[in-house]
Amino acid sequence: MEFRPSDRLLALLASTHGPMSDSHINVGPIACRLSQLTVFTNDANPPFSETVLQSHQPFSLKVIVEFSGPGAIALMPLAPAIQVEFYTKPLSPETGTILGSIQVNTRPDVLIYEPTINLGTPLSIGLRPKTIYRIGAVLRVGALDWPSLITGYTEEVTVEIYARVERSK
Repeated sequence: MEFRPSDRLLALLASTHGPMSDSHINVGPIACRLSQLTVFTNDANPPFSETVLQSHQPFSLKVIVEFSGPGAIALMPLAPAIQVEFYTKPLSPETGTILGSIQVNTRPDVLIYEPTINLGTPLSIGLRPKTIYRIGAVLRVGALDWPSLITGYTEEVTVEIYARVERSK
């Protein structure tokens, strides 16, 4: 925000105090990194990599949101909300699906957050077997229901959904 005095006030001040300089405002630099979008299951010994999900297997998604820079130290005490919405897009002509969203409240002494969402099985959330999906996350930082101070997205993970077909003997 910049304060600008009226021309009349400037003329009055100049006649009594000499010329007045403009005001300047400095905002400390803030960096925000959205990274490490991860898919994981509760299966201790998954039969495949965690980017190959069985259609009946619940899974979770997690990202890391990291703030840095001198402005970040000043921003965190203002407690901006971190909102992350996870979505998926099939690598086909079909439309994508919103998987869910999570909100994390910031704390003055914390600069790294790990928003995590637990989901049901791929079938229960509308994902189909024999399909490969790109999973993404959208980040918004700021007061809820107001324009965001920081925005971003990542699409780091591709997963395959499969259903094991039992063969009759």
